[in-house]
Amino acid sequence: MSKVFTGCRAKFQLNGVTVGYAQGVTLRESIQYEPINVMDNVQTKEHAPIGYECSMTADIVRIVAESIKSAGWFPKQGADAQAHLNNIISSGELTATIIDSNTSQVVRNVEGVRIQEANMNIVARGVVAENVSMVALRARDESDLS
Repeated sequence: MSKVFTGCRAKFQLNGVTVGYAQGVTLRESIQYEPINVMDNVQTKEHAPIGYECSMTADIVRIVAESIKSAGWFPKQGADAQAHLNNIISSGELTATIIDSNTSQVVRNVEGVRIQEANMNIVARGVVAENVSMVALRARDESDLS
């Protein structure tokens, strides 16, 4: 059996529900460093960590009568602007999980996920796709989870 983790082995879930027809997921973790520059030294003394950010995107084939809004992952518009605002405020955080379907091992667990942007791409003679951008609080891989 191959030890290489491939896309055909990857399962993408939001809140424990497998996202059907997911075509790709990109996860980004970033640590921000601030250069510490002092007088009488032309070189940076050190880089001090000042923050951590996590975000991700997912490319999903659009299925008729199934949407990120109907799944409860992205707030619905509502009847008016106030209802829309209430839907946004009351929407909860999600947990995104990437699982090796061959071993059932969690490869990444992304916590505090909120969808911030959804784009739909429609082309003639093509498959309709949605690209979803998300922010998150943290991402843990199998070394953090064991």
